Amino acid sequence: MNISTPFIHRPVATNLLTIAIPLAGMVAFRLLPVAPLPQVDFPTISV
Repeated sequence: MNISTPFIHRPVATNLLTIAIPLAGMVAFRLLPVAPLPQVDFPTISV
């Protein structure tokens, strides 16, 4: 059995899967926690 056989026999399911994967990625991207001003520790040299 070829890996593409189920996708050829079920074009509607293939289209729905193609739409669902980017949609899930966009939802997951919106849920990522992003700080507007992250805490950054700059390296300092003290003598």
